[in-house]
Amino acid sequence: MLEVRKATVEDEDKIFKLIRELADTVGFAEQAPLIDIGIWSATLKKMLSSPDWVFLIALEDGDALGLVLFFVRPTLTTGMNRATITEMIVTEAARGKGVGRSLVEEAKRHALQMGCSVLAVSTELDNAGATGFYRKMGFSEERTFFEAQL
Repeated sequence: MLEVRKATVEDEDKIFKLIRELADTVGFAEQAPLIDIGIWSATLKKMLSSPDWVFLIALEDGDALGLVLFFVRPTLTTGMNRATITEMIVTEAARGKGVGRSLVEEAKRHALQMGCSVLAVSTELDNAGATGFYRKMGFSEERTFFEAQL
């Protein structure tokens, strides 16, 4: 049976495996040798201990099938909080089985409890699978997202 719960520091190995699969899926794998595992682990612990970050992990029989993480920030334009999904992955073997839907529904529930009026997500322009999934989940394309490499 699928269980979706908040991730903890004890889930570090599972989170690392899922994030590596996400990196492979979106083409960031070439950067993997540059990752310092000590810095990665410290960053994970910092994020998990922050009240502004939520990590939700999907498990079945102890196996990690998916992960969604989002942060919450206040906005002055609405006076309410806004949640933004920064990473989401469902293992290739678990896709099409409702894992992503369960993760997003649980993210929405947590975001509402944290006073959020919006749950946002971005994805690569050429990621048709993710785009279609987010549309099915009730997301709409509202803005263009820009970024600059520093």
